[in-house]
Amino acid sequence: METRAAKKRRLMEEGKKRNIGGGRDRLSDLPDDIAHRILSFLPTTSVARTSVLSKRWRYLWACFPILYFSQVSDPWMTDSMLTEDIISAVLSRRHENSNIKFFGFKGYLKAQWLHDWIPWLVKHKVEELVLHILSGIGMLDFPRPLLQCDSLRSFTLKGKSPFLQFSSSYVKATSGLRNLHTLSLTDVEFPDDDLFSDSSFPFLEKLTIDDCVGIIHLKICCPKLKDLQLYRIRRMNSLDISGVSLETLKINNCFKDMRFNESCLNIFAPNLQSFCWVGSNFAVKGLIQSFPILRTAQINYHFPFTRMKTQCAVNLFSAFSQVQNLSLYLQIFKILSNIYFELGGLPCSFKNLTTLYISTSLSKSDIPGIACLFKSSPVVHKLGIRINRSRGPDGDKWDNYLLNGHYTEEQFWQAQAQTLNPLLCHLKVVKIWVPTRDIDHERVINIVRFLLEHGKNLQEMIIAPEYPQAYCVPGWKDKIIVVIEGLPRGSANVKISCQGFCWNHGKDLQEMIFVLQKYKDYYIPVDIPAAWTKDDIGIIEGLPRD
Repeated sequence: METRAAKKRRLMEEGKKRNIGGGRDRLSDLPDDIAHRILSFLPTTSVARTSVLSKRWRYLWACFPILYFSQVSDPWMTDSMLTEDIISAVLSRRHENSNIKFFGFKGYLKAQWLHDWIPWLVKHKVEELVLHILSGIGMLDFPRPLLQCDSLRSFTLKGKSPFLQFSSSYVKATSGLRNLHTLSLTDVEFPDDDLFSDSSFPFLEKLTIDDCVGIIHLKICCPKLKDLQLYRIRRMNSLDISGVSLETLKINNCFKDMRFNESCLNIFAPNLQSFCWVGSNFAVKGLIQSFPILRTAQINYHFPFTRMKTQCAVNLFSAFSQVQNLSLYLQIFKILSNIYFELGGLPCSFKNLTTLYISTSLSKSDIPGIACLFKSSPVVHKLGIRINRSRGPDGDKWDNYLLNGHYTEEQFWQAQAQTLNPLLCHLKVVKIWVPTRDIDHERVINIVRFLLEHGKNLQEMIIAPEYPQAYCVPGWKDKIIVVIEGLPRGSANVKISCQGFCWNHGKDLQEMIFVLQKYKDYYIPVDIPAAWTKDDIGIIEGLPRD
């Protein structure tokens, strides 16, 4: 019969075993999907090391659905060869029915390696494939087996042309990529242009093409496409986009080396909601159909002005007529100025535009263009103006040609009061960012005076310096803030404020302390980030100030 003391010792021993791991391995008892979720937060090499823990963990590694391999050595080096052997071994030893959700590779690559890996990926029904090829040996035509992979939903290919080629003949000959939802191609060579059609990618929803060569005439007509982004296709001469499902369109740094007289742009996207045109030249020919539910649009145009581009701009702005939030930058105002003088203004009106942001040097060549834009924006409530530094004496010659000496800037603005009355009646908030140097302060005062004097329902005028050092520039406050505070106001309720330097651009506490101590002799208002603690604010408030 077991004594009370013996029973007590036995129970204590059993408890010790449970507490120090001698009992059940509860982590190994987790279902596969939960264990895989936990392991997905680890690098692939760390996940592989768990296979030595037990037979259970060996099984988990052999069917782990997320695989990412990275090596940065030269393809002829020994460790690079080991990387290829390791990847081949991992793929060949996988459990028969273990599918791969994600496979990623970044490094140097031989063409044969990819041809060896792809059949294994197809066998295990890979869903997302990411290949970032730093450089390679041998010309790589796209592996045919991948084009027979019905499971593939997302494919990202980033390489160095002409090492990688992506041909439409391969895609059209098979049905593998027909199930893709997301496709991203960077630094890939296109031997032909006829690739993105409804038959090749019937379910494609997001397409990104970045810095690819060989594209001269690009046609995209995928029926399910919602997000299209084109970057750095410099030699593209024509672009034809047709997508009834397209919601987001970004065209960045394209048409830069085009044959200008032959350039063409056609866009049909009746459900487009966001449009971004940055650093891309205007095509001479084409048709841009209206975007009836457009919410946001951005044009950042910095090419020299030519009158041939005026009609292109008119067509683009006409398609924007329903936009709600519009941002315009740089040389676009010179084109708008030409529209102002030659056509009397834009043929369309932005009747839904409530938020307008412009970036301009306020040169004389920009001012008629700004007035042209204001005339077509009758219901804007919020207006942001970022004033850039002067671009030098070349602008003055062009400025004098535009205004022809008929008006001073102040007289020009005052002459617009009646024409711009709809805008001035709806405008409620204006924010102006002012540079600290290389700026004609009188130009800033002129536009502020006009908006303050004629803004009948204006509630707030905010002047924001470009940098905190603005308060250290001799006379900056007197030339800008003091003068503005003394201007006449059309609204009795308008509030004029000078916003402090906003610390929301990666600046930390120590950097703010450095700036405030360096310029301690000057008054620098600062907007404190909401995430700061009371202790952080206390440190700032406790700094010595003269």
